Amino acid sequence: MLCEFASRFPKDLAILLERDRHLTRNFREETATDLLMMGLVSLQPFGVRVDFPDETATGADMDWIYAAPHEVGSGSYLRLMIQAKRSKEATLKDGSTYWYYDHLDHGKGSQAQTLVSHAATKPDGMDTLPLYMFYHPETALASAAGALPAVEGVNIRLARDIVGKVAGGCKRKEKKVSHWRPGFMTLSDLLCWPVVPLPAPPPPPATPVTEFVRATGLDPILYPGLAFHPELVAERINAIRRESARTADPDFQVRPSEGLPDEIRRAIAGEVTAKDRAALKRPRVVLSTPLTREDPHFDEARAAITRRRGRPAGN
Repeated sequence: MLCEFASRFPKDLAILLERDRHLTRNFREETATDLLMMGLVSLQPFGVRVDFPDETATGADMDWIYAAPHEVGSGSYLRLMIQAKRSKEATLKDGSTYWYYDHLDHGKGSQAQTLVSHAATKPDGMDTLPLYMFYHPETALASAAGALPAVEGVNIRLARDIVGKVAGGCKRKEKKVSHWRPGFMTLSDLLCWPVVPLPAPPPPPATPVTEFVRATGLDPILYPGLAFHPELVAERINAIRRESARTADPDFQVRPSEGLPDEIRRAIAGEVTAKDRAALKRPRVVLSTPLTREDPHFDEARAAITRRRGRPAGN
């Protein structure tokens, strides 16, 4: 179901964004982000927890935290801080068109620099990887072609690949979708993972819960865990990034962090406190897995996600 959502949502979002193509005002990134978060809320039984701050969010649009709470020691995590940008259409004198990210260098690149610099400070005491999530209307979409990945309703790039290009402002050619297309990740790359073939801990209690009617009474449905392991997520991002010819520093490696904070454990357990919520600065998605590195199925999960570009192995 989660993999289906990752495949379906970008298509639906592209259709929605297409509706304002010829209007004087476009749907903003916040609208697309709200729709994405709304869709993820229903996936809680699969290890996806969504929390919203009490106040209006500012700065980066959302945090995604991949967590392995049962990892030996004190757990592990990979935190993504995501800034969203939507594409815009431009028409040339000859009538041809192209798509670009109008505000990619917002504040002459200061917004991108702030995102990267803030992530480097380990906000909330957590190692943080800043990303850009790009939203595209239907007309901007393009199928994968050779080494070029598809342009979908949702694509992702690491912020470190962008910040240097937009520093001090950049020209239109460096804002084009085609410029950033090599190395695009998809929503499926972030959400589509193998099922962990082991009994998973029951999902956090929720009301109402889905139940089966049996002769002995009502029994809740137990969902399997997914391989949201931070190390596997990092490996997938690194593999995709290696395929891109436009990376700022090819030797950079995304790595998970050790020591899962208590507030993230509470979020996984569905026990977010008022203090926890007050501390949230933007919407947060926590994707947790029962998988650990010592699990006999860890290598199986790793093998399952080693695949040709554009053909994710998932649930």
